[in-house]
Amino acid sequence: MTPDDAAAVAAKIDVNDLAERIGLRAVEVIADLHNAQDKDLEQLTVEAALSNVHAVLRGFAGAEDPAFVQPPELTLSWVATMAQRGISVAAIPRCYVIGMGLCDAALRKAVHGLAASEDVKWNLTNAALNYLYEYCEKITGDLVDHYQRERELWVRGADSVRAELVLAILAGRPVDLHATSAALGYNLDRPHMGLMVWADPRNPDKPPLQALKRTAAQLAHQLKGMELLVVPAGSAMVWAWTSGPALADELAGELTIDGPLLASIGGPSPGVDGFARSHRHAKEARRMAGVFAHAAGTVTHHRQVALAALLTHDLSASREFVEDELGELSSDTERNRRLRATLVVYFHENMSWSRTAERLGVHQNTVMYRVQQAKELLSCSLSERRLELEAALRLAEVSANLSPGGLAGSGQPERDVCQDDWK
Repeated sequence: MTPDDAAAVAAKIDVNDLAERIGLRAVEVIADLHNAQDKDLEQLTVEAALSNVHAVLRGFAGAEDPAFVQPPELTLSWVATMAQRGISVAAIPRCYVIGMGLCDAALRKAVHGLAASEDVKWNLTNAALNYLYEYCEKITGDLVDHYQRERELWVRGADSVRAELVLAILAGRPVDLHATSAALGYNLDRPHMGLMVWADPRNPDKPPLQALKRTAAQLAHQLKGMELLVVPAGSAMVWAWTSGPALADELAGELTIDGPLLASIGGPSPGVDGFARSHRHAKEARRMAGVFAHAAGTVTHHRQVALAALLTHDLSASREFVEDELGELSSDTERNRRLRATLVVYFHENMSWSRTAERLGVHQNTVMYRVQQAKELLSCSLSERRLELEAALRLAEVSANLSPGGLAGSGQPERDVCQDDWK
């Protein structure tokens, strides 16, 4: 067995797919993580799994000593989030048991597929599994310690009481309106707009909590909010609400913030139910900021991405929808991207050759030729399933992110999809 053999094994594994299977399985079987309405926690779990899969494969391929590995930053953030939400520390080792089983199977399959002697395969299998088990033993111990520290800090902190009350409201538990408002220092009997501010995961420099809170306050001021409630929601994110009779929802599409932060906003909604509803919308907008890979400094308003959020509630099903509707046109080639972009404008201009050509800056004959090429790749006429085709065309530009594993592993795309297409 040589270092090249280990690297060949690691290269055979689809890390995004493996991480997705680990994360989704953990969310499915561990009661503390299972919340069908909390896509945020599900995605954080997949991202943590991805960071560990990368670390295991890198360490195995590089013949590192697992006794000296450190928990990945994304995993520490996941643990801090669990500590702040009161999720049991027992969820950590249970996740790693699931991860070990699925990683074990993936490593064995990768070794089996190598063109090598049986002795080499035997040695590789043993080396890979020994590394995996020793890695998990070391990391779970570190993470349990990290959880305990984070939980102790959280319980002693001033934000913890407010956060517990907020979680109770969001979970739909009955609360005394006036007593809870007094405890939060925030009037629940008003129209609210939910906000979220978080650090750009692509930036290695994480801003302090105060920077996140300060940005939430700036957004609330621009939206003409009278009151502000902010609670931490992990090591690099805050949830916030602003309220008042004159909330300026129409300004939301014009807001920007300083990098390396991003933000999302839900629409205004009244009372305790509105408090939870606007937060759900802000969470959906935050999810879509990830799907569309919005740049740092972007504020995503739910109203601008509401249709896309509905269509991508199940990311994997959305990807299948794109493939089923577009067929060969869904494949990610330069030619197909050009044809899809032409069709998007063609539909937007109500199938006008001349207006499409003018908007694209090409000759009308070029538009006609591209549309004809697209028709030949589709299994139906453009008018037969126009609504489905338009939705699939817009989702196709972010198809790499249409799965929890793909979204976890996504970086900045070559180009962004315009939010205005979803208004």
